Amino acid sequence: MEDDEFIREQTQALFNNLFYSVDIAQDGEIALLKYKKHYETYEKNYDIIVSDIQMPNLDGIALTKEILKLNKEQKIIIISAHNDKKYLIDLINIGVDAFMQKPLSSENMLEVLYKVCSSFESKNIILLQNDYTYNFSLALLFFRNKKVELSENESKLLHLLLKNKNQHFTSIEIFNHLYFDELEKDFSTDSIKSLIKRLRKKTPQSLISNTQNLGYCANY
Repeated sequence: MEDDEFIREQTQALFNNLFYSVDIAQDGEIALLKYKKHYETYEKNYDIIVSDIQMPNLDGIALTKEILKLNKEQKIIIISAHNDKKYLIDLINIGVDAFMQKPLSSENMLEVLYKVCSSFESKNIILLQNDYTYNFSLALLFFRNKKVELSENESKLLHLLLKNKNQHFTSIEIFNHLYFDELEKDFSTDSIKSLIKRLRKKTPQSLISNTQNLGYCANY
């Protein structure tokens, strides 16, 4: 929920890459109506609510109170500006889970989302060796709670291997998974080996193994 159209669209674009479904609202009144409608339609609440404090019709504080009346377990993240500090203690006492401060940055946003998601989606977070964790919901790798930067193909490959623990994938199977929609692209064993090598440098040393005639797999 954000009344500034530019910030709302930019944040939605980021969230669309992280979550299966994202709904937006330009003020608290519309947001509350959508919240109730979502439950009526799907018989479940949203996983996370992200709301600005300053909004027309129904501000973030009033909206938070109304939502928590409906669902006291709702995870809520509040976006605050510097001049909103006087409200933060009240919001903490109400039961808000986290805060993000303007101007928003993708790095800060991901860190806050990770912390909130880890509190109720532990089954979707796996612990790897040497302080690494992987969040299946966000499809992100973290080292000591800091996001590890991966290329698109590194991220796809890691997700494939972790999702299919101890299952082996040959180079051609990995290639087909990565480039299934690029029919004209020629298979290259060297390119897959190079990709694996780069990924290994960003993950725990013993995570990805290679068995002759079977292929690559993740062990954790």
